[in-house]
Amino acid sequence: MVKTHPDSRFGLKSLDDIRDTSDVILQIEKTDSTFTDTKKSVYLCEIVSNYKYNKESTSKRLTDEIVRVNTENRRLLRKIDQLEKELAKVARS
Repeated sequence: MVKTHPDSRFGLKSLDDIRDTSDVILQIEKTDSTFTDTKKSVYLCEIVSNYKYNKESTSKRLTDEIVRVNTENRRLLRKIDQLEKELAKVARS
């Protein structure tokens, strides 16, 4: 599980805890464990407080990151093309 929000935290919860929480649950992953006292299944959750969660800012952050990575990838592909041309030129000499 990857952290997707800067203010989130990971926690272990049961389905009842997930249902009753006032926080925003961003991700849920079932584990193979159970709580020892209640014998309920354990879920690993990415949790963020509802007052710190802003869907628009998260989507904007992710969009900005995708644009940044795509720009970097294009730059690297141009560099690879340039190096391959230089290598071909040296190989012909």
